[in-house]
Amino acid sequence: MDRFAVSVADSGDDRYVVTVRGELDMATADRLWTQLEPLLEPQTLVVLDGTEVTFLDSSGLRVLLQAGNRATSGGATFRLVAPQQAVQRVLDLAGTKDHLQTRQTVDAALAG
Repeated sequence: MDRFAVSVADSGDDRYVVTVRGELDMATADRLWTQLEPLLEPQTLVVLDGTEVTFLDSSGLRVLLQAGNRATSGGATFRLVAPQQAVQRVLDLAGTKDHLQTRQTVDAALAG
């Protein structure tokens, strides 16, 4: 069984929901970036549903920050949804509050 899965759903009007399941680490970070990068076009909203991310290391953190930076510099919006407590702890320790927009639900992230 694969310990990582990523899927992309087009929600219409240049809005995408990227669902990630499992461990986001050195072995899987590039797979996620391959899915995220083409979505981060001007005027798009990309929501990463992190409710099923069970582990996050520095490689995964790098991809999340890279997506946030690419979105900001390119006129897109990137939001992270409800990371689990262990993942949120990594985000907090890394001081990402000013760099990543987070929401509690996918609906809230899509709404603004």
